[in-house]
Order: sequence, then C-alpha cells, then structure tokens
Amino acid sequence: MYYKHSGRFTLGGLIVAMVTGCGGSLILASVYAHGIILIPEARLAVLATIAFGALIGVASGYGLVWGRVRNDSVGLAVTGTISPLALYLSWAMWVPAILDSQHVRHIDWTTLAQRPGALWDLVCMINRYGTWGLSSGEATKGLALWAIWFLEAALVIGMALFAGIGVLNHRPFCEACGRWCKRGANLILAPPQDVAQLKLQLEATDFRPLENLGPGNKCTDHLLVALDSCEQCREFHTMSLTHVTIRRSKMGKPTVSNKMIVQHLLVGPGQADVVRLLSEKMARATNATPKVNAAAAGKR
Repeated sequence: MYYKHSGRFTLGGLIVAMVTGCGGSLILASVYAHGIILIPEARLAVLATIAFGALIGVASGYGLVWGRVRNDSVGLAVTGTISPLALYLSWAMWVPAILDSQHVRHIDWTTLAQRPGALWDLVCMINRYGTWGLSSGEATKGLALWAIWFLEAALVIGMALFAGIGVLNHRPFCEACGRWCKRGANLILAPPQDVAQLKLQLEATDFRPLENLGPGNKCTDHLLVALDSCEQCREFHTMSLTHVTIRRSKMGKPTVSNKMIVQHLLVGPGQADVVRLLSEKMARATNATPKVNAAAAGKR
C-alpha cells in the first residue's frame, strides 16, 4: 500500500555517497569553524550549529541519492560516519583559527588533523583558559565548556542523521527503471472536514472525496497534495498528503503546523491521472480568480 525502499545498494553507490558527503562536509566544516568564531551571541551560535549539522545531512543525503542507495540502515551508517568526521575536521580548523586570533601560534590545520593526540591537547588547553561567555563577559571554561561542546556534537550528529534520512526518503525509487521519481503534480486543496476519514478512503482507492475538495489558500488551513512519478515507464506513482494548519496569536503572528496524513501511498496510473487533472483544474481556477477580481474592480 505504501512505498518502502527496497534495501538495495551497490559498492559504487556507497563510494559516490561517501565522496559527495565528505567533499561537501569539508567545505561546510571550514565555513563553520571560521564563522562560529565571529558569532558572539549564544542563540545565533546554536542556530549555526544546527545549520551545520543539517547541511552535513543534506550533503550526505544527496550523495546517497546520487549513488542510488535505497537502504535506510546504510543511509544512517553513511551519515553517521560522515557527520563525526565533519565535526572532527571543524575542530581541526577551529583550534588553529582560535590560536591565530589570540596571536599564540600558527598551526596548519591539515597537519593538526593528522595528529588527534596533539589536537586533543590543544582542546584541553583552550578549555582550561575558556572561550566566549554565555551571558556575561566572563569566559566559559571547565565543565561548563565541556558540556557546551558535548551538546554541540550531539546537535551536529543528530541533525545530520535527521536531514540525511529526510533527503533519502524524499522521493521514491522505481526499481523497474532504476531511477528516482520526480514530482508529477503539486496542488493545494481546501482542508477536509475529517482527515482520518479521507485517509481511509484514499487507502481504499476512493479518490472522490479528494476531487470534491475545492481549491485551497496558503494563508489559511489547507491540504498539500504531491504526486511523484517515474518519467520513464509512467507506471509507478506515489502520492503524499500534508495537512497544514495556521493559527495566529493575538498579535497576528502566524504559527504553521504540518501533519503528514499520507506519505508515498502507492497509486495506479489511472489514479495518478486523476491527481494530474485535479492539479490542472485547480491551476485554472487559481489563474481565473485574479482576472475576475480585476474585471469587477474595473466596473466600479
């Protein structure tokens, strides 16, 4: 009923994934190591760390996609190998940058990366004297700084794993044609009255409730419908639905919540055509609305 990766992969695909992930992570490690020094505010530093981990995951995920790896366990293993390596390289680049900023000594990061023991000694020395403070001008050091560094490592690796698997599972793979599917249709519909009932009807291959929903609006609650199709055989299709709810505070600030109702539900060619026709219908309705509004405005 629902698409799942076949679990297949090749040695060549793993090499492509590792090379792509490591190459992207090397660049990201350099940017992060030198950029984090320039961020004095703790919250911005946390955001930078989260972004660093997520981008490592994206690089690893696209490497897995390009290598045609269809195995979540292998994907986790690859990303779980690349992310600590990227973190290690960022430390090897960060330590010389810190020492240079304090005019202590200049050390080539490539040399330091090849000597883990020396890198550890320098990290311990920096911890003894401290770096930036969280709230006051006093430098953070000792156990507090070790805790921050531990959280940093957990954030980087955790976000990398999350993002990497997210990229790998973003699109289904057509095993018959040996290629990833592409987006065949994308439309916005009005939200259903009963989300659970709609899911059951779609799983029972009843698409009439979906066709009865009117066009949606991005500014209010709506239903996102995505169709992924194999462009070669045109026989393999999956559909995903996301229920988007928007709530506004008293100040008018919107809070958007996305709930996946259906993810990669296998559908036949006839049902895929229904979704495509519905997408075209909603597109025509959306394009016609501004013209009607403009004509009405001209009569006033």
